Amino acid sequence: MSTLVTVDRPSPLFRLVVLGAGLAIIAAALKAAAPVVNLVLLSLLLAATISPIPVILTRRGMSRGAAIGLTALLALVGGALLILVLTRSLSRLSENLPVYQASLGNLVDGVTQRLEARGIAVDEALKPNPARIMGRVGGLVGVALNLVGTGLFALVLVVLFLAELPVFKSTDTRPGSVRAQLDSAMVLVRRFVGLNGMFGGVIALIDLGIMLLVGTDAAVLWAVIAFLFAFVPFGFILSMIPPFILTLLEFGPGRAMVLFGLFFVVNFIGDNVIKPKLMGGGLGLSALAIVLALLGWGVVLGPMGALLAIPLTLTVKELLPILTGSPPSVQQPDVVVAEGGLADARSSPVGVRADQPSDWSVHDRL
Repeated sequence: MSTLVTVDRPSPLFRLVVLGAGLAIIAAALKAAAPVVNLVLLSLLLAATISPIPVILTRRGMSRGAAIGLTALLALVGGALLILVLTRSLSRLSENLPVYQASLGNLVDGVTQRLEARGIAVDEALKPNPARIMGRVGGLVGVALNLVGTGLFALVLVVLFLAELPVFKSTDTRPGSVRAQLDSAMVLVRRFVGLNGMFGGVIALIDLGIMLLVGTDAAVLWAVIAFLFAFVPFGFILSMIPPFILTLLEFGPGRAMVLFGLFFVVNFIGDNVIKPKLMGGGLGLSALAIVLALLGWGVVLGPMGALLAIPLTLTVKELLPILTGSPPSVQQPDVVVAEGGLADARSSPVGVRADQPSDWSVHDRL
């Protein structure tokens, strides 16, 4: 005597509660391990940025191993030289802090005198304290100098990720499978990171030339920051603030406004004219989703979360059908429709008819 076993799927509310609780636990774990997670994710981001280089070399006739080896060698040498230049720039910036403090004090006094000449009294509590501001800046510079060792380790991780990225592609292309969704997420993220990284590198080099032309101190440091902020929506506005203030303190408002104008023209044209043509279609994320992603990942991973928000959100977006248990729209049932009727290509679960695939468990569909 056969026994029918019915399989009831949990209610949508129950699945939503379980999914939310799981995501909360994962977010708490990521926040607790934020320093290590940020290091790994940033190294993966940089590796994905230069990953198109071995592909280009391979297309030009170089073997795959030689292309990856050459790219890894260039990344090691270039990264080590960049870390050396950044260390010298930070050291020089730290040495010049007293000069910047004196210039900031003179600037504050000059603005105060002009306001008082027009009959506007400025309360002492509202006046910026140059000593306190430069003290905070000095603390940040010290923290950055202490991260040199971390930067060297990140450079090693970049090389290792660069060697592993080409083998992430899976041979399982069955629509709806977990590996297919992971492959789709990897392709989308690598496309975004690769194009955005190469474009951001070109813009950073142009910004570096502008700063060297104007005479801004620590130009290489601000160019690196401009490159990293290329992954943040409208990040160029934030990246131009430090060099503008530094140029203002060093050379006055004239050169500072020239720097600001050139920066704005280059970055605005690049972000709104050139980048959309290179990127092609949109990311499938609304403006609200981008803002919420910046806030959410910023809470979980700290300031580095803003840099990684878009790649991480794209990955979560691709994996969302798996997390929610919803079948992807491209998935087709394993049946063949013939003139004689419905022919099932596999046996149905016990107690479930072949004409009711909606009652199947999600594990049967993967």
